[in-house]
Order: sequence, then structure tokens, then C-alpha cells
Amino acid sequence: MTRAAALLYRPFLPLCVAALAGFPAFAQTASPQTVAVNFEPPRIEVEKICAPSTPDEQLAAQWTAWDGKVLPEMAPDLIQRDLRRLMDADAIRWFDTIEKAHALMPSVDPQFDANKALLARVELLIAAGRLKELTNQRLVDQLMATENGGSPRLQSILADYLMNGTGITVDKEKGMKLLVAAGYGGNADALLKIVELQEKGTQIPGWDVPSDIAVTMAFGALVGKMDPMICDRVARIAREYMNGTTVTRDVSLAEKWFRFAADMGDGVSAWKVAEMHMRSEDLVKSNDTLITYLTKAADAGLPYAQVALGRLYEQGALVGKKDIEHARALYEKAAKFGDRAGLLRNALFLQSEAKADGAYQPAYRAALEQFAKRVDAPAWIFIALGDFEIADKGRWGGESAAVAYYEKAEAMGDAGATKRLTPIRFRYADTPKQFYKVIDAVIDTVHTGGEIDPMNGLKDAFSCRAPQAPQRTEAQYWEGISAATGTKTVEFTPTELLALIANPNPQDIARLQTQALYGRPTAIAQYMEVLTRSNAAPEELVFWESYAKRFEGVTAARGRLENKFAEIGQNRSDPTIMLRAAIAEGDTSAEVDLAEILLKQDPQKNATEALTAVEPMAEMGNGAALRLLPQLDPKRFPDLKTVYASYADVIEARGDFDALVLALPFQDDLGRRGDYMHRATTATDCSFDEIKTLADAMGQVGDQAAFMKWVDVAEFLSENDSWRLVQLGDLLRHYGGESVATAQLAYYQRGYEGGNTTAIHRLLDIYGDDGAPQFNASTAADLYVALVERSEPKDIPRALSRLAVASRPIQDNAYARLDVPKLYRTAAEAGNPAGMREYGKLLQVIAKSTVDLEASTQWIFKAAEAGDVPAMLTYADALAFGLGVPASREQALVWLQKAADAGNTDATTKVRSLTLQPEVSQ
Repeated sequence: MTRAAALLYRPFLPLCVAALAGFPAFAQTASPQTVAVNFEPPRIEVEKICAPSTPDEQLAAQWTAWDGKVLPEMAPDLIQRDLRRLMDADAIRWFDTIEKAHALMPSVDPQFDANKALLARVELLIAAGRLKELTNQRLVDQLMATENGGSPRLQSILADYLMNGTGITVDKEKGMKLLVAAGYGGNADALLKIVELQEKGTQIPGWDVPSDIAVTMAFGALVGKMDPMICDRVARIAREYMNGTTVTRDVSLAEKWFRFAADMGDGVSAWKVAEMHMRSEDLVKSNDTLITYLTKAADAGLPYAQVALGRLYEQGALVGKKDIEHARALYEKAAKFGDRAGLLRNALFLQSEAKADGAYQPAYRAALEQFAKRVDAPAWIFIALGDFEIADKGRWGGESAAVAYYEKAEAMGDAGATKRLTPIRFRYADTPKQFYKVIDAVIDTVHTGGEIDPMNGLKDAFSCRAPQAPQRTEAQYWEGISAATGTKTVEFTPTELLALIANPNPQDIARLQTQALYGRPTAIAQYMEVLTRSNAAPEELVFWESYAKRFEGVTAARGRLENKFAEIGQNRSDPTIMLRAAIAEGDTSAEVDLAEILLKQDPQKNATEALTAVEPMAEMGNGAALRLLPQLDPKRFPDLKTVYASYADVIEARGDFDALVLALPFQDDLGRRGDYMHRATTATDCSFDEIKTLADAMGQVGDQAAFMKWVDVAEFLSENDSWRLVQLGDLLRHYGGESVATAQLAYYQRGYEGGNTTAIHRLLDIYGDDGAPQFNASTAADLYVALVERSEPKDIPRALSRLAVASRPIQDNAYARLDVPKLYRTAAEAGNPAGMREYGKLLQVIAKSTVDLEASTQWIFKAAEAGDVPAMLTYADALAFGLGVPASREQALVWLQKAADAGNTDATTKVRSLTLQPEVSQ
């Protein structure tokens, strides 16, 4: 009998020998470097006898907590498996722990003798890369001294050391002899190594076992006996078939062996089966098999399996139906011991749920905090935690804690963290040097990170955040860059939108669409308005309705836009509908807009509802809401000082720009006032309106230098808009005094040159008052003529009524250039009641016939019907005396009563007089 034949009959494989009858015979070699062997699992009833492997994170936690004095109460083999896993994971990190455990092994395993301890020491030093120590202590040489009486496993290990020169001088011949001895001894590693060498063409002296038989022997050795470690061994067979290094790759056989191990309780093998069916490479996919073994892997505590199964339940895929609670439970289990994949999926799941349901917020935050404990936590975790600090404690109250989180994320190179830190850093940038340090970081996100939005931010920074703002040159440069790249914010007024719809400009529409696609709420609202009013295709409208839902704030933006249309009488629906919908979606910012509209619609009726909407926003430090309180609840809040006193703590912790500006006049301490100024310049959107209110606040406290600075910034942001220039002139008139009279006049003059009629009224106050030092009748007359000629038809009577009370030199000059009757007729025909009245009175004065008189009275009647009270009085006189209309004392009384009801005292007197006359005559 040959050595190979004798080897087949050795009694070292009780289970394997019993089961070999069920194994098909060997096959032929399939390729020059692999052996085709059809070695199938035994056909036996399996039980859960395997000791499942502890998941990596849990294993690390258990051994981190180990005191190093007494080994855990578990089988020695399982302790050894844990130590091998720690060594494979990170031998350097776990070196001391493993070393201590090896020293204690004899206390729990009598078979762990000196030779085994020496081998364990050698393996640990090699894994930790401490080869110099290994060589200097000649530990491998000490192992070699035991080779003759050593086990086949030791012989296989020593063979490897000799052939590779690990801790000992290379001796391939001796190494090969030990390898052959280990192979004949039945060591699976040796057998497979020999086959691998043979298939590569290496001659193995003294070895006469065919490769297919050697592989069968190796696999049989791996199966061995049914003990708790069998799954670790048979999984090796599955991997051999899967890898195809020594035996020919056979995915079907690999799957069978993984299932065999999984059915005996090995979670890792169950995951392998599920993974193979997920990928379905060289394997017919079975969803039932996938779910069965994925569930086994999850039940075994494998976090990645729990995550994968949780995703299926979250999506309702392959598992019958969606089950969010089951998914959540799986994610929580996956995250329990700090596994990264589990923590990540749990956090992302809770993030999604928290957006839809605030009840998930605490769980989401807890998941973030747990994830943050890992050294490899991603940057977005810290950003989210920083955002939580701001949300919970307020923009200012949570700043310190948030900065600590944001800086961690920024250190990882996250641009989002820098975006959040930038406005915070602007608050403390008192000098140009500090300011430019912040600016450089923003510019870097544009140049290296490809960030777009910071371009607009740079323009704002130089406009109003710089210590020396406005820095016009730099601000204009970045505004130009923003415009050139198409990232400059596009916003049309309702009138401009209507003009765009009536005469589409492809370039403007493309810019608006691009910004809508960026997700900017205002742009989406405006673009959807263009589509709707342009009768766009239904499918296009459906797309944008769906797309808009991806972004927060769009519904509120649409409501605000509809309100702007309402202000010019062009709205298509009640703007409160959209605003209420936004509030229902959780957008609390819409509360103030809703309250303001309700008050405009009916102050008395809607005051209670408006107050209900506003108070929660006031508690959040919303300045617009705070400013409404005196109007909504004057008993509790008679003035803004009372509002500030009531909400000082709220404003301190979380006040927005409007709230900070409201608080500024009440800061007596200069240091605190300065801090609030810094906060305001950080929080502002750098719009003209906000900066104007900041200048107004500085005017209130009498800080002339700051007042003039912010007027200057506001002028830069005015974009030479005539109405804005008039407002700046008003600020200078109110707070500037004589020292800025010239600048005040210049603003009004620029507004006048820009076509603003209010600017003319302001200039008339200066040049048209004959008691004022700058009175100039000629200039005033020119202004009156310009005022009348520039006024809309509906505004002409107001302009002429002001001229009517001007001094005689001004009137003579202006009237000589104005056709007053024609102007009143223009206003009358445009539907202006005052124009109708005055035109009728003019016709009455110059009437030469009954027809002329009737025409004049008809215009006065139209004015009265339109609600003009003076016209009611004049028309009542016409009825009483029969001027251009049949005389009717009764009808005269009717119109007098209407005028009296409207509050006209002359009408009240006349009603009383006419009512008493019949009684006196009787």
C-alpha cells in the first residue's frame, strides 16, 4: 500500500469518513493552476452547534473592557479565536491585551503548554511587525527544536517560516520536508499549500499523493468532527471554492458550504449566502434564499446584515410589505455596539424620519452623538450636531458649542462646515486683518471647492460685513463674477414678471430656470408663476410641482409672491392659502407673513388669529413678529420698549436681524451695543431694506458715525433706485441735522432725476415753502409742473390740490404751463373720484347752457357714487337747487346723510338744518 493510499484510511476524520460515501468522486484537473474537486457537504441533519462569531465592534468593546486579570468564562478555543481575530484586525493596537491573555491561557487550558505559548508569541510578534525582536530572541529557532515531536500544524507553520526566512535563516529544502510531513500528517493548510505548489509546477520531493486526493484529504480534515468550531473550518472550504486559487472556482459549491455552515449557526456564512444571491454572479438568484439567510445573519447580530435587512423593510422590497418599525429596530441593533455601518444607516434613517416627524428628533440626535464617538465619524455628523446646538439654544446661545462641532468637520475638509463658521467668524472680525482671514477661507471654497453660493456671499461681505464697509471695488468685482457665472440671485418684481410673461425674454427665463434648478425657493416660486400664467404644458407643471417639494421654503415663497401680486391687484388666489399650507408643512417663517396679511384684510376680525400666529415666532426671537405685538396686543405691549423688556432673554439667545435691531436702542452699555451691532451685521442679508433699518437704529441712539456708515452702505446697495434714494434722504432729514443738509438734498435730487414723484414732494418742502431759507419760487414751479406731468392719472388731483395751496408766485408760474381742466378730465376718465369731482366743478363754473350744467353735475354724481365725500356734499347742493339735475329735497337729504355718515361735519349740520325747516314752518 502506498503512503497516499494508507493516508486515506487514517482514522483522523470520524465525521468525514462516515460521510465520504455521500460525496461524489473526484474530477479531472480543470486548468494548469487549479484542481477540480466536487466535494459537497455531508447529507445529514444539521443543528445549531456552532459558536457564533461576535461582531467586530462588539468584540473590540468586550476586550477593551477586559481587566486583564481573569480570562472570560468561555471555551479556550473560543478565547483563542477571539485573540486571533484581534491580532488579524490590528496586532499593534491589541498587542498588550493578547500578550496578557496568552499568559493566562494555561489557567483555563491545560493543553496550552510551553510550546503552544511559544508559537502564540511568535505569531503575535510577526503580526505586529516586530520581526527584529523575533530574530534577536531566536524564538523560531526555539520552535524548531520541537519540530520532530511537533504537531502537523506546527510543522506546517515552521515550513512556511523556513521557506520565507521569517525569524530564521531561509532553508527551503528543510521547509519542504516539514511541509510534506505536515501534509502526510493530515494538516489541511499543508495539503492545500502542496497542491498549490504542484499546480504551479513545483516538484515536491517525497510526495506521491495526487492533487485531487490531497484536496479531498484537506477538505475532509477541515470538516473533522461536529464541534462548536466546525463552522470556522467548513467556511474555509466555501472560501476555497469561491476564490478559485487552489481548487477550481465553483460558486454553486461555495454557496452549499456557506449554507451548511449557516444552518449550523454561523452568521458570517449566512451573510455570505445572502450576499451571493444579492449579487447573483454565476448563481441563479433566489429571493427566498436571500431573505432567509439575510435574516439568519441579522439574527446572529451582524450589523451589516441588520442594515441590509433593515433597508429591505424600510423600502418594502422582497419582504412582503413595508415595516418602518422593524427597520428602525434593526438599525438600532446594528448601531448598538458602535459598528460604523450600523451607526451610519441608523443616523440616516432617523434623519429622514425626523424631517417628517419631529418626534424622532431626540433619537436622531442620540444617534449622531453615538456616531461622533468614533474616530472615523464623517464630517456631516459634527455639522448636524452643531446645527442641533443652534436649533436648541438659539443662534447666539448655541454658538460656542456649535463652533466646536463645526471646527471638527472643517478640519476634515468639509466646505459645509466652513460655510457655517464664516458668518460666526465675521462677528468677531473687528479689524481688516481679521476680516480678510475669514474672506480667504470663503474664496478658497470658491476656487478649490468649486462652490457657487459663496460668490454672492463675498459681494455681501465686502458690501456690509467688512469693518470698512462698503468696500465698493471688491463688492462690485464679486458681483460681476456672480453675474458672469449665472449665480447672481435673480428676483423679479410682480410687475416685471408680468412683463416677462407678456414678452418672454429667453435669456431672463433661462436665468430664472437655472436658479430654480439650484433649489432657490424664491426662484422656484417665480418660475412656477411664469409657467402657470403662460399656460405651460400640464406635464411641465406636474414636474415642477414635484421638484419643488424637494426644497424647504418653496411653499412659503409662493405665498409671499402671491401676496405681492395681490398688492397690485394681480393675484390669482388668496395668498393666505399657500402660507397656511407652508405652516402645515412645518415652515414657521410663514406665520408672520400670514399675520400681516390677516391684519391688512380685516384688523378687527383677524387680530386674534394673527396674534396666535405671531406669538410662537416671537418666542423664537423673530423680529418681525416682535414688532407686530404692540399692534396686536396693545394692553400687554404698549410700545417696543415693553416688547424688548419681555423678550430680552429670547433676543439674547436667538434673536434674528430684525430682533437685534429692535433691541439696539435699548442697549445702554456701549460694549453690549457693539456686540449687538456685530451680531446684526452677521445676521443681515445685506439687503437695502435691512441696512436702512440698521442706519435708523443708529440714528435713534445718536451714534452719528455709525449712522453715516450705514447710510453709506445703504446707498451702495440702493442700486440708484429713486425710491430708495428718497428714503435715504428722509433718514438724513430725520437724524442728520444741518450738517448733512447738502447730502440730504442730493439724495432727493437724485431721486427726482430718477423719476420718483415722492422726491418732488420732498424738494417742494425745501424750495416751495416761502418761509424756508431755500425758498425758490421758480424752482418750486418747475417741480410742481414736473409733479403733475409725472403723476399717474389717479394721482393728478393730489398733485393739483397741493399746487392749489402754494404761494401765488408759484401758482402763477405753474398754472401758466398747465392745462388744469384737461388734467382733471384725464384723472376723471381714469376713474379717480377726486378728478371727477374737480372736473365737474370746473365745468359747473364755465357752463354756458343747460347741457353743460347737466354734464358737470353728472361728473359730480359719479364721484359721489365712487365714495368721494366732498362730491356727495356738492351733489346734494345740486339736488337742493336743481343745478343740472331735477331739484329734489328728499334726494339731497339722502346724499347729505351719506356724507354725514362718512364723518363730514358740514353735512351733519345741513342735515339737521333741512330736517328742522319743515317743523319751524309749521
